[in-house]
Amino acid sequence: MKIERVVKKDDENVVIWLDNQEKLFLSYEVFLKNRLKKDMEISEDGFSFLIKENQKYFIKKKAFQFLGRRLHSYNELKIKLLRKKYDIALVTEVLDYLKEKSFLDDYEFAKMYTEEKVRTKLWGLNKIKSELFRKGIQAEIIEKILAEVDLLPVENAMSAGEKKLNILMKRNYTARELSSKLYTYLYSKGYDYDTIKEVTDRLVKSEDIT
Repeated sequence: MKIERVVKKDDENVVIWLDNQEKLFLSYEVFLKNRLKKDMEISEDGFSFLIKENQKYFIKKKAFQFLGRRLHSYNELKIKLLRKKYDIALVTEVLDYLKEKSFLDDYEFAKMYTEEKVRTKLWGLNKIKSELFRKGIQAEIIEKILAEVDLLPVENAMSAGEKKLNILMKRNYTARELSSKLYTYLYSKGYDYDTIKEVTDRLVKSEDIT
């Protein structure tokens, strides 16, 4: 196949007309990178290669759009890209490239995610571990992060419990009901039994509720 002419489609793409009446739509970046020009011969393999390179370009572009909004884990970004119906092999290739170039880093993502959730959501250990695991973070990375980040279990559980108690106190609950509801709430936040019991006992007792 030979390139007969090249037409600029828009600011990002070109249309390549071939002598066998086929058309090849490429991003301008892929076009320039492969130094395509009029009268150049393109083999069948070359044609397939250009199509794949073009698909990878748009996968990478979409990945950077997601990363521009916030950090993502490798697995989280993979799921989002696959929802766009991109080829799984090409998605994996692009993500491996981004990981190699440090645009994707599960450790940095997990550390930032953990610090943010502990600070703003007052999450406990179990909630953090569960959510990181759900986002595809490897167990060794999770353990490393949890060893580095100060989770402040009692302090944060007290803060979360006090906020919840202020809401619950507006209703006519008994001490037993308050303890039960605080337990359920703090459990959903990811705190362990001992922490929940200590915080619940202190908060409900301090309110002198009968």
